[in-house]
Amino acid sequence: MLGLSGIQETVMQVAEAITAALEIETEIIDNKLRIIGGTGRYAGKIGSFEEGGNIDSGLIYSKLLKSGDTYFCTDPSRDRDYQPLEGELAEICCPIRIEEEVIGLIGLVAFDMNQKEKIGRNRDRLMLFLQRMAELIASKLVQTENGNQLKAIVDSMHEGLMAVDTDYTILSCNNKCEELLGIPRSRIEERNLAELWDSEDVRKVMESGNPIKDREMISRIGMAGKEKRFLSTIIPISSPGGTAETRSMMGSMILFQDISDARERSYKITAMSKFTMFDDILGESEPIRNVKHRALQVATSDSTILITGESGTGKELFARAIHYASVRKDNSFVSINCGAIPEMLLESELFGYEKGAFTGADKSGKPGKFEIANKGTIFLDEIGDMPLHLQVKLLHAIQNRQIERVGGISPIDIDVRIIAATNKNLDEMIRLKEFREDLYFRLNVIPLSIPPLRERAGDVELLLKYALKKFTSLLHKDIQDFSREAMQALLRYNWPGNVRELENVVEYAVNMENGSRISAINLPDKILRSGAAARGTGDNLREKMDLYQRQLIEECLRETGHSLEGKQQAARILGISESTLYRRIRELGIVDK
Repeated sequence: MLGLSGIQETVMQVAEAITAALEIETEIIDNKLRIIGGTGRYAGKIGSFEEGGNIDSGLIYSKLLKSGDTYFCTDPSRDRDYQPLEGELAEICCPIRIEEEVIGLIGLVAFDMNQKEKIGRNRDRLMLFLQRMAELIASKLVQTENGNQLKAIVDSMHEGLMAVDTDYTILSCNNKCEELLGIPRSRIEERNLAELWDSEDVRKVMESGNPIKDREMISRIGMAGKEKRFLSTIIPISSPGGTAETRSMMGSMILFQDISDARERSYKITAMSKFTMFDDILGESEPIRNVKHRALQVATSDSTILITGESGTGKELFARAIHYASVRKDNSFVSINCGAIPEMLLESELFGYEKGAFTGADKSGKPGKFEIANKGTIFLDEIGDMPLHLQVKLLHAIQNRQIERVGGISPIDIDVRIIAATNKNLDEMIRLKEFREDLYFRLNVIPLSIPPLRERAGDVELLLKYALKKFTSLLHKDIQDFSREAMQALLRYNWPGNVRELENVVEYAVNMENGSRISAINLPDKILRSGAAARGTGDNLREKMDLYQRQLIEECLRETGHSLEGKQQAARILGISESTLYRRIRELGIVDK
């Protein structure tokens, strides 16, 4: 088998393209620890060996070449096998394979804090990207030398690709490009780019030599000018060899994907890679400290956990914190809401399906959440809403550590920790034969009950101030605090919707408030009504508040006038929005004079 050194030019192009797209230094080595390609400080070390070329050194690269494992590290100084020599701050690395043989490694290495944070924040996304690049390199290596090598690589990509020269002639494209544009390759290649695509950004890239990443593009295809939206990245292609200053521009490469698909994948990646630690769960009250302590204790085991609690108490937050405190933290956390997916689709979402399993199924089949979560954690939220026939299949998966895809004939082994959650009374559901008792016992190995907010004395003010800081930042408002009256009303409220309701109330108040402090008048009416009931004065207090507000508004309007401009000025003086002022004028029966 030809080694990576036999395709060194391709390896270098891949390394340079990765660094251009991600702005992180790249290193690619073969199975003898020889550096074949690299950028930045690695570009000057091509041909030399990592770890002295000793495949039995026991250091990190020699171990990875033998094991074929992926690697993620944000503090090399604390990994005894790493031995950072040049100030490396973080690294993410994956093997390059041909079938079962590891032929090399490809890694991203951080040398400054910005690169380190980027690696830590985008771990899953970057690992998927590296695996794809590793597959491309491996594909290149195994292709024959009959001119189809580049075609095989680009046709294996999930993004559309067009390569153009300096005259903007489209030299080549891949299968995905044909699919996305809806035009056969014969009508794409050799055409001028401007006939299909806005070439202005391509011109900028070739003039500056700097890539443009994640740019939304609109392409108008065909005689009718059908509009399609893509998310594109444009990378310059220069001649190989020499220095950056002496290389000549040869053209550019356009990578693009359907923008709706890109947004969906981005959402999924974000959802699966959102780190949550126990310190992120706010609260100093004894009930919340007790449940955090218990959750931290059980995080290190692989036992199944059942989290119970009212809606809005933060059950998924606890599940994420448990995952990221466990030995599985470097693998996926996958969440699925069993009550939010139609019953007919839930089975295929959980367990996946084989090609042709049902009408409308993806022609290549699709893995389910259990397969995606392999080696990691799956969070089954609203488990009480799972249909009885799927409860049987879930019980089988837990007992046998195997799942079967819809339409499949062979079981698939899984290694997944299960955390389930519900706000329902499962004991009562078992009595009514709406939930299987045997499944309940399998799930309820370690029970965790999250206390409602009304039982967390002292935490409400902390959560209110945190939410205020969060939403003033998101909504770009300069609101420093709550007024005394507003805070008192909020502290008297019982919060039946728990933390989720608290955040909704604060977001509403921040939207309504125009002053520097949240005033009581800008709180939802249910908060004020609850305060009146709690003080036992009922409608009398509400009447007094309405009377006071009426007097205040009428006095202000006497000064500013009842014109449109006068009401705008009155709203500013009262520290409320115009919509709130108009609403209170209507509710209090204030008439224009």
